[in-house]
Amino acid sequence: MLMRLLTSILSDLTPKKTKIHLAQHNKYEHPMDVYLAGEFDEWQSSQTRDNFTKEFLIGFVEIPGSPRWLMTGVYNELKIIETKLDEEGKQNHIYSYRKRSEFAELEGRLVMEYSKPRANYLLLENCYQDLKLSAILESKMTVGRFPGFKEVDISHKELKIIVKQGLESWQTALSSVAGVYLISDRTKDEELLYVGSATGTEGLWDRWCNYANNGHGDNTRIRDLHAKRGKDFAENFRFSILEIADKHTGKEEMRLKENHWKRRLLTRDSGLNGN
Repeated sequence: MLMRLLTSILSDLTPKKTKIHLAQHNKYEHPMDVYLAGEFDEWQSSQTRDNFTKEFLIGFVEIPGSPRWLMTGVYNELKIIETKLDEEGKQNHIYSYRKRSEFAELEGRLVMEYSKPRANYLLLENCYQDLKLSAILESKMTVGRFPGFKEVDISHKELKIIVKQGLESWQTALSSVAGVYLISDRTKDEELLYVGSATGTEGLWDRWCNYANNGHGDNTRIRDLHAKRGKDFAENFRFSILEIADKHTGKEEMRLKENHWKRRLLTRDSGLNGN
């Protein structure tokens, strides 16, 4: 069913001429975050091996927590244009390629189901019969609509996408309230919490924009993490909301609410709050 759909759009896209790239977490970042940020094509162009050896390539990114994959596009004219060493001294091949416009309507919408083997780069002729068309989404996948204040639990990368794209439902909700928020650092063996509060005319939205832009929001102990870990210091941060309040709530009252949560969560004693 999947191949029938793809070949009906471009008859030259045969299994013998095609490879598929199943992009998964690479120890540093999840390709779904990269895709939602609009940077997947550039990200995919850097390969540690000569992986794109067929006439066509179909790109997919893993949908976390499932055996499903989102199609990023169909590519051809694949050429290595540069080979260089990365920061760790490993060889990288930089590819150029052409994205086939015939599949633009399916990019970010076509969902495939497949239980992949260990390899991430597969000859289509060896697996096409096992690839199942799971769904064609109504619109391209992006960060979802605002889920409600109690349900907010987003990564720093998702926050950056929300702010960069100015997603209306998020901006409207977060700018309508003051509140107390929680940053959870999920870095393995360094799990830490930070409690903060936001007031002012733009409420939580304005405060969280600061975190989206620099990762630390000018908080002393989080800035210390930046100095210790480098530019990716916030990659394991998650943001949630502990309590909301009217934007006209006074600063002293908000400070009391913030202190209440700091005491409950011990973020002064064993977390990232310095006061």
